[in-house]
Amino acid sequence: MHGFYADWTTGDLAAVVARLHPDVDWPEAWSGGRVVGRDAVAGHLERQARDVRFSVVPVQVHPGPAVTVHQVVRDADGDVLSDTRVLHGLTVQDGLLRRLDVGEPPP
Repeated sequence: MHGFYADWTTGDLAAVVARLHPDVDWPEAWSGGRVVGRDAVAGHLERQARDVRFSVVPVQVHPGPAVTVHQVVRDADGDVLSDTRVLHGLTVQDGLLRRLDVGEPPP
């Protein structure tokens, strides 16, 4: 999944979406809801990219699979909105990301 994070960080949304399962289930961080389906996630990411920029760098891989990432979120002007570590729980099916869950990283 390293390429997934590299694509996300560089803002290559087409490449990110290409790595998603057609029935992907994705968190919608601002509302606390979920977005389901590749087209719906693509639209969500495109809307989100108008307002914020993500840098999502894997720092530790855990069983499960899960990945602790260093996530920096910047607004459109480049000001830092968030600089934290989060845990991404990943469900992979047929080599594509089927579900992404976000939580607190292990201590």
